[in-house]
Amino acid sequence: MDWLSIILAVISALAGGGLVSLLTLRETKKSLKIDNQAKEDDRWSKLADQLQKENETLNERIEKKDARITELEDSASDLRTKLDNTRTKCAIAELLRCEAVSCPNRQPPLGIRNVEVDKLVDIVE
Repeated sequence: MDWLSIILAVISALAGGGLVSLLTLRETKKSLKIDNQAKEDDRWSKLADQLQKENETLNERIEKKDARITELEDSASDLRTKLDNTRTKCAIAELLRCEAVSCPNRQPPLGIRNVEVDKLVDIVE
């Protein structure tokens, strides 16, 4: 190869768009990087949206369970109150029970005579 053929090859490469491709190489790389970054951002955005939907679903389930727990706690409180009242009435009945079963003049113990049980329950409450 002589110098003339080398020079002609370089001139033909530059004239055929080689120079333009050399000058736009940086811009092409930058545009490809920007495109890749945009694709990656889209993937992260989709993932974030998916996680947000799952989080909302879980929050709804937790709220339903919290409401159910509150309902059960209220029910348990009401049942405890009823049980306490029943136990109180049972204790009063135990105190007023007369031990002399065969006696025709049965009277409750503790000197209580003309007091009805309902009135005594109201006094205790």
